[in-house]
Amino acid sequence: MTPETKDQHTVNEVVYTSESDIYFLTNYDSDLTYLAKFDLEAKTFEKILQLEKEDFTNLVFSKKDQILYIIGSYGVEDRLYAYDLKSKKLETINSPTSIIEKLIVMPSGNLYIKGRTSTRPNNIFVSKDRSTTWEELTRYRIPGVRDEELVEPAVLTYPSFDGLEIEALFFKAKEENSNGYVILWPHGGPQSLERKWFRAMFQVLLNRGYSIFAPNFRGSSNYGLKFEKMVEGDWGHGPRLDNLEGIEWMIQNGYADREKILLLGGSYGGYMALLLHGRHADYFKAVVDLFGPSNLFSFIESVPDFWKPFMDQWVGHPEKDKERLTKDSPISYLDGMTKPMLVIQGANDPRVVQKESDQIVAALKEKGREVEYIVLEDEGHGFSKKQNEIMVYRKMLEFFERYAD
Repeated sequence: MTPETKDQHTVNEVVYTSESDIYFLTNYDSDLTYLAKFDLEAKTFEKILQLEKEDFTNLVFSKKDQILYIIGSYGVEDRLYAYDLKSKKLETINSPTSIIEKLIVMPSGNLYIKGRTSTRPNNIFVSKDRSTTWEELTRYRIPGVRDEELVEPAVLTYPSFDGLEIEALFFKAKEENSNGYVILWPHGGPQSLERKWFRAMFQVLLNRGYSIFAPNFRGSSNYGLKFEKMVEGDWGHGPRLDNLEGIEWMIQNGYADREKILLLGGSYGGYMALLLHGRHADYFKAVVDLFGPSNLFSFIESVPDFWKPFMDQWVGHPEKDKERLTKDSPISYLDGMTKPMLVIQGANDPRVVQKESDQIVAALKEKGREVEYIVLEDEGHGFSKKQNEIMVYRKMLEFFERYAD
């Protein structure tokens, strides 16, 4: 449906509004995703609607009202729009949540949303008046925890080493129980991001007095295609410096104490935690790595088969990019890893296999470093069993409290 091009782009959320008109979302010839139309009879492509600094992520059609409901997203939260096919006008409408996971329009015209916020897990809402009011149907909350005990984040922006603007979330522990420590959380992906969505681990840490700084460094999704592709072929330079600049900015602006910073990351974030530890250990009191790759060469060899066709573009080629991959592999910096570490690994992880954690833990122990290692025999890449998740959170708290004086 898009004109021929050699440039990579996506087409999604295809909606038929008539026998000849197809509306869809694409980033063809653009950094951001927009609303487009294809006319089946005329065989023509047309850009219909694009917003500045905002991606369109979902598209749902109300046949009754002849309205396209669009979820717009840039950075840490979503917005909801209604595009009237008759008047060709776009209207911003009310949403009950900061993150919209799913939007459904019934034949009656009623809207249903499944969504979440930083302090509330997913719930289902209905609007019978085109989003003027919303009724919460499920009221799912955290058992035994009052809403006021949970923490909403502040949205911060800071300039990185090359002037690139980085957006971040800062969850500040409540004054009455704050211990003054800030945890740096480099998110996973890497082409993902941290948003205003409920994350149980964050609220557990906040409840115990730890504040959390979560930067959406270069390579994060939801800031345009160019920004997202900045991590491809550069896993360990630009994103690493974005995290470092964020720490320095936090310190200089009074959000963090230089002597009270901890490091925690999972998946790509675990890789980044290992790399930051190896190259910049002086910033951190202690480090936790969840399921993180330690050696880019062995990581490239061991990923699932369906990942392998794009590893050259995404991470690098073991021979052509040998120097860079060596420089960006955490295992190259064992001498710099001087702070206490907790490493968590799933025995059945198909993405980051157990060897990734085994090899760096063994190498550090050989050097006499302080490393606690937990292998979850019945887990893969993340937590599928609530009892394992709870156990790991307890271990993390015990570990941090041991070194947060």
